[in-house]
Amino acid sequence: MWDPIAYALGFIDCDKISARCMLTIFSFFATKTEASVLRMLNGSPDERLNGPIAKYIKENGGRFHLRWGCREVLYDRTSEGKTYVTGLVMTKATEKQIVKADAYVAACDVPGIHRLLPKPWREWEFFDNIYKLLGVPVVTVQLRFNGWVTEMQDLEASRQLQRAVGLDNLLYSADADFSCFADLALTSPEDYFKEGEGSLIQAVLTPGDPYMPLSNEQVVKNVHEQVLRLFPSANELEMTWSSVVKIGQSLYREAPGMDLFRPDQKTPVSNFFLSGSYTKQDYIDSMEGATLSGRQTSARINEVGPFLHDLRHKVAKTKSEASPGSATDELTFV
Repeated sequence: MWDPIAYALGFIDCDKISARCMLTIFSFFATKTEASVLRMLNGSPDERLNGPIAKYIKENGGRFHLRWGCREVLYDRTSEGKTYVTGLVMTKATEKQIVKADAYVAACDVPGIHRLLPKPWREWEFFDNIYKLLGVPVVTVQLRFNGWVTEMQDLEASRQLQRAVGLDNLLYSADADFSCFADLALTSPEDYFKEGEGSLIQAVLTPGDPYMPLSNEQVVKNVHEQVLRLFPSANELEMTWSSVVKIGQSLYREAPGMDLFRPDQKTPVSNFFLSGSYTKQDYIDSMEGATLSGRQTSARINEVGPFLHDLRHKVAKTKSEASPGSATDELTFV
């Protein structure tokens, strides 16, 4: 069972994954006994996770500028030689604007931060090390059935569609190409249970490399066959719908020695900060790790708050862009 656990944690097998990743998760479960329970989000991430966070940000004055892409990070140096960001070049279709702030946070995944960072910044070992981190491919497959796949005790119950039955938990297998899977209609019924429909099996294919070149139809066929091998009682059920999502680079490859290249949230660029589960934090590359990194980013910004305040006034004075009193004491963030 070690490979399924390693696949679920880092999408690579236990011979290729760093011991740090495995030791971190097991020591966490051993010491944080109240956290040693698997829980599933009770609906779609958009409604149950991202939605409440976005609502909180908006209620506190934040704004989301959707469909705008960052094309360039503009930067300069102070008279003391310190590099700082002066703005972000943002585009949407034919529109273009430069967004300016006092502090900039890049909350990206590994391929995203590779694209965002200005190439000259690689002269710093801090930024150059980030390019040593590479993502691993992963394929997520969803299959909808006209009955309950994981209900193995009561055949009649597995064929009715009024209530969800079966194994209500995250499941692991050493006998399939998907390391972990779940029936979302059972584990997250608020969004995924549909009256008149049955199981919605979501399976994560790891390693995803062999499946990346295959057609979606072939991927679905392979996964469907493996699901039926695991649950022979579901052989008479009909698959009514399927979905395949391929991600070329997802989590960074937590191979031995890679932990040394993970960056701190504070960077050599005085008003530019990093956030994301690939940055240094005490958990694995995951949603929980991303949350921890965000908290650490906030702490790093607070630590240099006075410097950011002084930088604003120094830049305004140097470039004569602000009239007296135009630079307020309220910091802005992007």
